[in-house]
Amino acid sequence: MCVLCGEMVLNEHWSDNKKSQNQSVLVGEQQRSWVKNRRERVKFLNNVLSFYGLSINDWNTSKYTLFDKKGNCLIVNGLGDLWQKAAQISKKQIDILDEKLLEYLKTAQ
Repeated sequence: MCVLCGEMVLNEHWSDNKKSQNQSVLVGEQQRSWVKNRRERVKFLNNVLSFYGLSINDWNTSKYTLFDKKGNCLIVNGLGDLWQKAAQISKKQIDILDEKLLEYLKTAQ
């Protein structure tokens, strides 16, 4: 295993936990459900991040790639890493409780 893949496997945010209560890994319908939830999370995050001129993509269900409108890209390990990287790439303070953001999200739906 290469260093990059090994690092992907070892860093897992609690929100991306693939383990169920009785199994060490997910298979079958549980895996499909987990992937579906991850895709929905990416869609929701893109709604929020678009307010800041950013977008996020799923990277092989292990990490995320965060982009700005200029094409700059950062690898995001998980949701715990996202807001810091979003502030870094956008050079703006990210406040997910900002009233302007919340109004934007109401109109974006």
